Amino acid sequence: MKIRSTEKPHSFADKLRKAIPIYDLQGLTLGSNNNFTAGIEAVEYGPEEKVDLANLFSVKEWEAKWSLCSHLSVPLYVLTHSSGNEFIDAFQLSVNNSNISFHHFNKFAFGKFPEWWASIKGRAQLKSLYEAGSRTSIFDDLLEKRGLAWGGNIDGFLLGQRSMKPQAILETRITSKSRLEYYDPADYFRYRGGDYKTWEPLILLAKELDIPLFLLTFERRSTRDCLGFAVIDSISTEELCYRNGPPNDNIIQGIERIRQQFKRKLSEESPSIQ
Repeated sequence: MKIRSTEKPHSFADKLRKAIPIYDLQGLTLGSNNNFTAGIEAVEYGPEEKVDLANLFSVKEWEAKWSLCSHLSVPLYVLTHSSGNEFIDAFQLSVNNSNISFHHFNKFAFGKFPEWWASIKGRAQLKSLYEAGSRTSIFDDLLEKRGLAWGGNIDGFLLGQRSMKPQAILETRITSKSRLEYYDPADYFRYRGGDYKTWEPLILLAKELDIPLFLLTFERRSTRDCLGFAVIDSISTEELCYRNGPPNDNIIQGIERIRQQFKRKLSEESPSIQ
């Protein structure tokens, strides 16, 4: 079994996700009118494996993904492919009092899957697959053959413990070349064609939910339990702007201090597009 994911392992980031907790969504499609259309997860099964969607993620993780989509009034789909078959099965998830169910709503032949994808994802791909760090999957292969691509993953989001309401969107950046004290993603905003189209959907999402957008930076090969933290204020085609300084000026050590920083900043306003 291989769950489609763009996330690369990072010891401290993974530890932080479990402790806070931080949830993610591997696909959130955006239509041509800047309207969100669907949340999506996808998984490939080997020839002898049984399709078992309920155990892909914990109950809390499924509930979190569904809650984010519910607050956007969009469905949450799960796509599956079993080795040896030439079709994609599509399920829609629903949650009722912690009871999770999956309704099979379509079976796409390989040639028809990209057509369905194009119908829910009206915007062009934001980054090449290589730049986005995507791991190859049957879903990506089928889309690429038709000039399409996945795109639109949400690195992280926070939920209220009781309300299950989204509280913040999190964008994660990991540097392999410098220490956190010198790493500012704003320095690369116009690099290789620009980062505007990567940030724009995240800002649209935060604005739609009326919640803040946080930036978390990590060192790839660091043994330190720390991160750089910033609140995104706005973007324009020229620059990425922070509300209270860049992440390299706000290095936070330890999970508990990071947790407290999150809590303090949940009241920040959502970002804007200039």
